[in-house]
Amino acid sequence: MVLVVLVLELAVAVVLLGQARSLRERVAAARAEAAPPGVGSPFHPLIEVEILNAQELAARESWAARRFGALVPRLVRREVGARAAAQLAEQLAEQGVRAEVRVVAP
Repeated sequence: MVLVVLVLELAVAVVLLGQARSLRERVAAARAEAAPPGVGSPFHPLIEVEILNAQELAARESWAARRFGALVPRLVRREVGARAAAQLAEQLAEQGVRAEVRVVAP
């Protein structure tokens, strides 16, 4: 019985390692795609924004984030990033700036 459990755990570990490797490759491909050649050059400046207080912002906006934000910090950071990107794109458009605003890292 113990041997069966150990074999199952080993099989699950192999599957999880394969998925982790696949996700790492997808992240690397997404990063490479996020900055195509020429972007970030003097002709196409690239601006990076890092949100340092995602938990605080989410807690200010949402009751659920105040109560459960610490349990799902990745989800909170992802949602705050998405909202910040949308607001930034809207404000830039109001100023007549044609820009592509996207969240690169979760």
